Amino acid sequence: MKKNYLCYLFFLLISFISIGYSQEPKSNEPISLEDVLLMARERNPDITSSMQGWEAMKAGISPAKTWPDPTFSYVDEKIPSGMEGVEPETMKQYRVEQMIPFPGKLSTDSKMKYHEARIAESKYRDKILEVYRDVRARYYQLYLTDRSIELARQSVELMKNILRTAQARLSSGQSTSADVFMAQTELRKMENMLFEQEQQKTLIQIELNTLLNQPTETAWGKTKAPEVVDIPVSLVDLQALSETSSPMVAVAMHEVDHSHAMKKRSRLGYAPDFGVMYERQTMAEGPAGREVGVSVTFPLWFSRPRGEIRAATAHSLEAESASQGMRNMVRKMVHMEFTETNTYLRLTRSYVQGLLPAARGTLDVTREHYVSGRGDFIRFLEAFRAWITANIEYENQLFHYGEHWSELERWVGIDLLRAKEALHKKELEAPNEH
Repeated sequence: MKKNYLCYLFFLLISFISIGYSQEPKSNEPISLEDVLLMARERNPDITSSMQGWEAMKAGISPAKTWPDPTFSYVDEKIPSGMEGVEPETMKQYRVEQMIPFPGKLSTDSKMKYHEARIAESKYRDKILEVYRDVRARYYQLYLTDRSIELARQSVELMKNILRTAQARLSSGQSTSADVFMAQTELRKMENMLFEQEQQKTLIQIELNTLLNQPTETAWGKTKAPEVVDIPVSLVDLQALSETSSPMVAVAMHEVDHSHAMKKRSRLGYAPDFGVMYERQTMAEGPAGREVGVSVTFPLWFSRPRGEIRAATAHSLEAESASQGMRNMVRKMVHMEFTETNTYLRLTRSYVQGLLPAARGTLDVTREHYVSGRGDFIRFLEAFRAWITANIEYENQLFHYGEHWSELERWVGIDLLRAKEALHKKELEAPNEH
């Protein structure tokens, strides 16, 4: 019975240990690019600042179409009688005045505020894409630095083994001291490369932590390998999407609308404003009196509205030209980034499918030959350096692929992986616009 009881306790202990291992914290799992971008959206202070600027602009739309505040006046007046021994008369006045702008002025002011808010909204969206671009670049660098560190560690171990082989061959008279010297030199280079990449990772973590608004010394674990995928839609489709999705185009278009509202508002500078007034007067004796009046405020100096109209017209022409220039710029940059992304996509795949396996295969063969005494050290060293160079070049191609993908997303204004959905939505909305 006691033996069965001990077996039961042992079984429970093993179960608890197994559960503890199976419930390992997710923090040890590699973090994905999507998770980092979400953190940036929630934490980045530049995004938050831009969003609050947009909120402030939106809050100013409603007050812009409200009449000016009325004026309430109270006067307690003593009127001298002008005669000796006669008390002055006391009079109290209650006065209310309200200015009424000419119809159309306040609604136009509100439209101007509305377009200013839309400009702030577009700049907020552009700020998100700008931060995403920077975060994506740092994420790619972090992943590639981890890969370089692993590559450097493999290289250090490989050169240590080769150094031992060269020393053994030297002692047996099958090699020269030059092989040992070159192996030692290459080993020191790989150790320096490892140290340099570890320091580089620290610098990248500082930049990434700053973008995420967290302490710069926050350490990062492993990162998931970024996906290398084709751009899901054609260049023509991306340029069409940029016309409606690009925040830069949106800013330019709302600047045009704002300038049109400004021009309309400047023309209303010739229109008069109105005012109404009611005043009640009371004295110590006798019935109360009142006063009701209206007023008209008109521009006496026509040079002011005339100058405002000229300025608004010039600003409108400026905004329209700038808008066309921005659309041209966006189309050009979409085309360029589309080309660059596809270029580095093809180069990256070429390294993965051909150059990296070939370089690794050549290294393994020459290493085996040297260890078995059938090859010389120079051929191995050439193969080793070619393998290191191929990996470094692959990392450069992969980084530039991610860099230009991010730039393309910023100019188009959407997540490229959702481009087909956005294109389909645009096609559905097109008939309704007509």
